[in-house]
Amino acid sequence: DLRTRQILVGFCPDPITLCEGYLIKLQKRYSKKLQQFVSDVKKYLVGVSILYWDDTVVYVNTKQACMRFYGDGSVALFTAHPNKDLNGVMEDNILPALSEGTTVMHDHNSINYHKGFVFKNVECLQHLLRDLKKLADDSGHAWPMLLHDLITAMIHERKILLAKEVNSFSKNEIDEILLKVDTILENGYKEYIADLNHYYEEDERRLLNRLEAYKENYFAWLYDFEIPTTNNLSERALRFSKTKQKISGQFESNEYASYFADIRTYLGTCRASGINEFSSLLRLTQGNPHSLNEILSGA
Repeated sequence: DLRTRQILVGFCPDPITLCEGYLIKLQKRYSKKLQQFVSDVKKYLVGVSILYWDDTVVYVNTKQACMRFYGDGSVALFTAHPNKDLNGVMEDNILPALSEGTTVMHDHNSINYHKGFVFKNVECLQHLLRDLKKLADDSGHAWPMLLHDLITAMIHERKILLAKEVNSFSKNEIDEILLKVDTILENGYKEYIADLNHYYEEDERRLLNRLEAYKENYFAWLYDFEIPTTNNLSERALRFSKTKQKISGQFESNEYASYFADIRTYLGTCRASGINEFSSLLRLTQGNPHSLNEILSGA
């Protein structure tokens, strides 16, 4: 596109003319050069102890499609699919390949609870806190902010304990916290039943039911302070897709969305290790991209 041409021309000491068709061919060419890199990233992610993932809507030829992220802070994997569904997750073959020893952080995606998956799910608290605040503002009910403030206070207390090298709340503290949660939810159902037939009724019912059904996944961080409380890593990683949508619009095909994802996987992983993106691209254009082992070893 125009923006990409302007950037590339700016890198060159002598005036050059680049057509859009040539730039499109370059994406395909460099994606092919990165197939081993992408394969190595997938193998690495299958062995991590904590995995973050998320997906977002992008557009391919005027239709909604999906850009997905998996990562752990050291590596970044991006994949593209025509739909946000289980088929794409199975095709990526990251979640199906994880063991019971992996904890997966996500934004309450029901796909993660597929009966064939064996990893441990933890839910993002940042999304929950936003939902609670919105419901409190909409309904005027007391329970959403009571739970919001309890979670916020416990996260703050956890940070204090972490600074003292404590790695979990005590059993008595956990029992006390969960008792407070149960009491808040019990009162929440009472407030919900007493105030039906409002526009927020369905949202309140779903949130209460979700908290009841997935309480263990929302509060696993009480037991182990190594478990994250938010999915911010995934959200930040996918933020570029919204910027691209505003500036460049859409992808012309699913294939080219996948080429883009491969190149983004390479650049995102390089960036996570502090490797300059321009030098990373230069290595790629010279046919000698950084290997994953080289990046992780700091060589």
